[in-house]
Amino acid sequence: MSYKVIFSGIAVSMIFGFSFLFTKNALDFVSPLVFLSYRFSVAFTFFLLLIATGLVKIERKPYWKLWKLVLLQPVAYFIFETFGLERINSSEAGMIIALIPIVVNVLAVFFLKEKADFVHYLLVTCGFVGVVLVVGFNLSWGSFFGKLLMILAVLSGAIYNIMSRKLSKEFTPQEITFFMMMSGFLFFTMVNVFTGQMKIVLNVQTITSSLYLGIFSSAGAFFLVNYMAKNASPILTTTFSNLTTIISVIAGVIFRKEIVEFQQIIGMTAILLSLFGITLRSRTLKKLKSQL
Repeated sequence: MSYKVIFSGIAVSMIFGFSFLFTKNALDFVSPLVFLSYRFSVAFTFFLLLIATGLVKIERKPYWKLWKLVLLQPVAYFIFETFGLERINSSEAGMIIALIPIVVNVLAVFFLKEKADFVHYLLVTCGFVGVVLVVGFNLSWGSFFGKLLMILAVLSGAIYNIMSRKLSKEFTPQEITFFMMMSGFLFFTMVNVFTGQMKIVLNVQTITSSLYLGIFSSAGAFFLVNYMAKNASPILTTTFSNLTTIISVIAGVIFRKEIVEFQQIIGMTAILLSLFGITLRSRTLKKLKSQL
């Protein structure tokens, strides 16, 4: 992985880490589907401004090929994640979403024929164990449905990562991201209009959440995700999602006055060791191959 990919992974983790907090704030005032319409309206508008100013260029291509990608994300993934977040807290959501690298490692073997050695899988497992220690796993009946929805979001996100890897050979990161934001805007807005749920809610929490998630989390972060998918293996890039859990905990401590326990400190240490271990190891192996 290049330093640009590493920087992108850290930036994505920070943005997604705070996204759970902003989503929870907005869901106190609007329904999940309405908020998704707000979020992607902001993201789509932001991308139109980038195109109008020439910062982003979209060429004429057969974008209909992206329809399967769009069904997975933003449609399926965000429906599952947002409705799941409505029923469980943000720290639990962060832990479950951290399962994506594990699922991608399994799927990449079958779909992309990408394999890693025992040490790599050991480091990935170390990261996941760290996530469990940070958040814990209290599967109560009251939040069972929410956690089930988050698991479905994990599956959607993992398959999306695999598919975007293949499509990145034909489409640029900005083209895929723009098509995702446009599709999310059209889909969720039409659903709300046809079901009569659409309404305008103007308050600090809803506005700030829509701007943060629309500009940074939807447009900015997904551009970085698609950039990473184009320039590195999904087995490596999805490992950064474990760092999202650490950011979620830090956000909880600062904004919700949550207490970090000793086991969480151990868990965050394990995640960081996993992240930097895989990153440094992949760069070392790449250098050795180039020298042979």
